[in-house]
Amino acid sequence: MSSVNRYSIALRRIFLPTVTFLVFACSPIIPPGGQEEVPAQPVGTQASNSSTSEGNEIQMTPTLPTSTETNMQSLVEKARADLAQRLGISKDEINVVEANSVVWPDGSLGCPEQGMQYAQVLTPGYLIRLRYQEQQFEYHASRGTTIVYCEDPAPPVPGTPADT
Repeated sequence: MSSVNRYSIALRRIFLPTVTFLVFACSPIIPPGGQEEVPAQPVGTQASNSSTSEGNEIQMTPTLPTSTETNMQSLVEKARADLAQRLGISKDEINVVEANSVVWPDGSLGCPEQGMQYAQVLTPGYLIRLRYQEQQFEYHASRGTTIVYCEDPAPPVPGTPADT
């Protein structure tokens, strides 16, 4: 049997069933009686139908937080715990002013230390501002577990998308 023939047989045995499967697997399922219209919904919510006496009503319920949101919440708690320890107070006395996704200009996370060298790459992370009484404190974080207290903070990169 020639190599062209073997290739042709292998192609028919593998390629055609795979393409057929993908076409049917990726096709929408249309219920009997036509296609059901699904209303648009805001991002971060999940629609659920519930019948009322006035007809169908759509209720929006929040979805579970993403890993990014969970990571940011964890870093905010680390920052609060660190500041509480620095000030010798309970972390319950510390308020979160803001916690946002940002892009830092380099690996220093906007908190460069004298004599240190940092990777010169845009670094996605978070800006966390805390308040105790009337004083504000700034923490910068990476998307991982690194969090830094900044006494002399540099701003994040302006105009860059935060979720890169």
